[in-house]
Amino acid sequence: MATGITREFDEPFYGGEGGSSSTLVPNIGGSLVAINGRIYPIDNTGNRFSQVGIDVLQQRNTTDNRDVLLLPQNVWRTQIYSWNSGAGQSNMDRDTSITSRYQDSFGIDPWTEWELNLLPETLRMQEITGPTFLTLHGGYLVVINDNDTYWWSDFGTLTATVTVGASPIVAIADRGDVVTMLNSVGEIYTLDSPVGVPVLQYTNADAYMVAFEKDYLIVAVNNQLFNITAYATPVLIYTHPEPTFRWSSASSGPQSIYVAGGVGDRYVIHRVGIKDDGTGLRPAIVAAELPDGEIVYKIGSYLGFVFIGTNKGVRMAQPDNNGDLTLGSIIPTTEPVRCFEGQDRFMWYGVSRMAADYSEITSDPANVFPLTAVPGIGRMDLSKFTTGLLAPAYANDIAAWGEPAANVTSIATFMDKRVFVVEGAGVFFEGVDKVLGGWMTQGAMSFSVEDLKAALYMQANWVPSCDGSLYIDLAFDSSGYARYADLAVANSVRSSNINLNGTKFSRVNMRLVMTRCAADNSIGPVPTRWEIRAFAVKGRASRWNVPVIIADDVDINGIMQSRNPVDDKNSLLGLIQNGTVFQYQESGQAYQVLARDFQWLPERLSTTGNGWQGTMLMVLEEVV
Repeated sequence: MATGITREFDEPFYGGEGGSSSTLVPNIGGSLVAINGRIYPIDNTGNRFSQVGIDVLQQRNTTDNRDVLLLPQNVWRTQIYSWNSGAGQSNMDRDTSITSRYQDSFGIDPWTEWELNLLPETLRMQEITGPTFLTLHGGYLVVINDNDTYWWSDFGTLTATVTVGASPIVAIADRGDVVTMLNSVGEIYTLDSPVGVPVLQYTNADAYMVAFEKDYLIVAVNNQLFNITAYATPVLIYTHPEPTFRWSSASSGPQSIYVAGGVGDRYVIHRVGIKDDGTGLRPAIVAAELPDGEIVYKIGSYLGFVFIGTNKGVRMAQPDNNGDLTLGSIIPTTEPVRCFEGQDRFMWYGVSRMAADYSEITSDPANVFPLTAVPGIGRMDLSKFTTGLLAPAYANDIAAWGEPAANVTSIATFMDKRVFVVEGAGVFFEGVDKVLGGWMTQGAMSFSVEDLKAALYMQANWVPSCDGSLYIDLAFDSSGYARYADLAVANSVRSSNINLNGTKFSRVNMRLVMTRCAADNSIGPVPTRWEIRAFAVKGRASRWNVPVIIADDVDINGIMQSRNPVDDKNSLLGLIQNGTVFQYQESGQAYQVLARDFQWLPERLSTTGNGWQGTMLMVLEEVV
């Protein structure tokens, strides 16, 4: 309940003097005040000159009122009940913020609406080093390393190993009923089964990339592209005018074949059309240009979209009717993205350096995480978009916890599980058991106002699951995370109100940490909702009624000064009408104020007869 805060907050929102000292007028005391740098005498008779305190209430600066309904007066709350818009949102309180999006995660599956889960752990399937490729063929997972192919019928059964040629494989292409491989000396071999014999089909010492797209086999030779679908008669598709231009990757689109390449740090994507009669391919035409400095390592396609893996991260692109590409915003990664895999509504991509970034609480039983960055894969949900039409929701996915960060070069889906290659470490696949634990950071929350709040309490809900643990950590302002809740989730559905003791803050971030169940490693906690409530701290400011004397002659510290009453009156009225923030001085102190109202009390005509002398009762309020 909101009654947990019973005392008044004693600090004001101002700090004595406001504004720049260069605008202050010296020697203001007695029955003199200064308004906006001009000295005026005041009428201190009749109790009209006064100063009173006023409350300064905060107001949430958002158009969304979902969290202010049905609450006691001046109590605010933020509640989170789904995370399926993925990661990448550092602030929860903008008008454009998405309530089901969060900041970052590790070991967490957010993709089921209304709940969080732990991801599966990964297991090493095969320990190999060097460049490695994955492909599926005839019900087998084919692992290609050096010049050997390993044919796996399931995750525990290696059916056969077939050696291909005498040189390492540097690129592969799935070609219908065969596996197509290009080695380091420009030889292209095909292999049709684990009991088949590799067949040398094509040789060009300068060949370095091969792709099979829309029933056409394409090979890159220096700055040229060739159609080698009929091996004996290669057909030139396109020669790039820059001799040092090199092609890096190819993929199919709805109407065209897309081929990426570049020179230095300037990369483009070309589209290659199919002739109307289907007898060949048209010359390449530029379909999209990448920003300078963005190097393309891999392109892929899925569900009518094209995905571009670069040294900066992932871009989603959409072809138009001509085949030209509209690029989406970057999904950032710290290392180049070298592979893609699409299944269901998701697209997975390689993450060579996934930061664990867990700051341990003292004697933390939840700290089961890797000490350094690890390799793994990320996931995009193509059914949910965040900041734009080509900005899908994304999050970290499974990772090889025991391995140091290294290039993730290939991903496949085999037996409905993701399999990926970590260069230098081997092939990994997702297991049945959950990871040891996971964490999620929500993003900064300020209740849409940066002024002080007092934290009242928080609470959490979950699906009853097991004897795993659910921890909630909070970081107020610049402080690190501290543990505020250690929740058992086996036999209940929600926590009680967890007292936050009136901690005063401007911003707060929440970190949710959970560990898998000790009795059954295949399940973990399933949180479904979290909320925090806070009380608006009331500040104190001042309001003055200042009866300013406006006259032809006024006494300023014993010296008579001639004034123009009309000008003085108009100057004071202008402060009100223009909403000017200015300095108000009295008795040696200065304040920043606004003139809110006035009352003009004329007494006699000025000596010129053009206006009136009298008292201007100014209502001033402190700006805090």
